Parts: sequence; C-alpha cells; structure tokens
Amino acid sequence: MARAALLFTILLGGCAPSARDIALAEIDLRDMQTVQSIRTQLSDQDARAFASFVVRHHVKSAGFCGRPLQNSQGKPPATVGEAIDLAVRRDAMELQASMAALAPKHPRELAREAWDNLVRERDIGIDAQTRLRMQYGDAAIRRPEWARLEASIAEIDRKLVAMRPAIFGAGG
Repeated sequence: MARAALLFTILLGGCAPSARDIALAEIDLRDMQTVQSIRTQLSDQDARAFASFVVRHHVKSAGFCGRPLQNSQGKPPATVGEAIDLAVRRDAMELQASMAALAPKHPRELAREAWDNLVRERDIGIDAQTRLRMQYGDAAIRRPEWARLEASIAEIDRKLVAMRPAIFGAGG
C-alpha cells in the first residue's frame, strides 16, 4: 500500500517532492519498480549514481560493498539526493584508489617492497628453524632441513646487506 501511495505521489509530478528530496525511509530499495520510477525523474548522472547506491552501497543490497555510506556526522543518507552525493563521493574515492594502485611505482618504493619480501622470507625460515628446534631439540642442527634453511637464510642476509644502502642510504 505504501508503495502504491509513493508511486501515485511520484506520478503526480508537480505535487510530489523532487526525486532528490524523497526520504529513503519511505521507499523500499529492494523494489526495482520503485527504484526505476525514481531513476526516471533524475538526470542521467544522478540516475547512474542512484543505481550505484542501490546496487553497491545500500546495506540490504545483494551486491553490498561492505562499507555503508555515511555523512560527515556518521549517519546514513536520509534522502535520495544525499545518497546520490555520498555514492558519487565514494565511487570517486574508489576510482582514485584503484588508479593510484595502477600507477607506476618509484624505484625506491619497489626496492622497499623487495626488501620487505626478503625480510618476510627470512622470518619464515627462522620460524621453520624454531619449529625444528622445538621438535628435535639440539639434534635439529643435524637434520637435512636445517642445512637448507641455514643456506637460504644466509643467501637472504647477503641480499639484504647488498640492498641496504639503496633502501636506507649509504650511512644506514
């Protein structure tokens, strides 16, 4: 019944509030007929943003992105217009973040990532040695795995020593 009343109000045109002023609490965003009737009253750009809100940013949507839209006071949007504005802002931030992720990285940043990966590999080797020592005690150093781990850790340490000046400067 409420949907029929809303659709009737929307169809009246002059008596109805502008589509951007419609309170979200008054509409069922899971009803695509209602959503479509609101979209037809919006500009093309607003209609796309409203569709993005309904599909990606509305908490009850099957395609919900996982982060609800909130205004500067931490509250969800109250009107269609506010939902559109917040969806546009979020979509722009997500696009900017994805573009930044695709941008070429500075050689120093790439070197730092390589450094971090080597440190991670070395830590995994040290953890494996610790597990061997826990399992076999002092006899762990006579195990074949121990020798492979020692050689791997030593090679990683050599690489880290060679990379250190490029990462931290000549004096680091």
